[in-house]
Amino acid sequence: MFGIGWQELLVIFIVLLIFVGPKKLPQIAKSISKAIREFARAKEEVKRNLSKQLSIDEDSYLEIKEEEKENQD
Repeated sequence: MFGIGWQELLVIFIVLLIFVGPKKLPQIAKSISKAIREFARAKEEVKRNLSKQLSIDEDSYLEIKEEEKENQD
């Protein structure tokens, strides 16, 4: 996971526990996971929109090529 070993994760957890406190730690973890989920959802939506737009552009390109071919004949 990002090149971080279990020792580093343990140190990060202890530092967070010291600075944030045990009462706020679950809230912070929840908000971080929510942000990651929203980011993943937005990324998928952008991917879907780009894919849709590219397929529309490709279809338009093929239609224009067909019209050019018909006009040449």
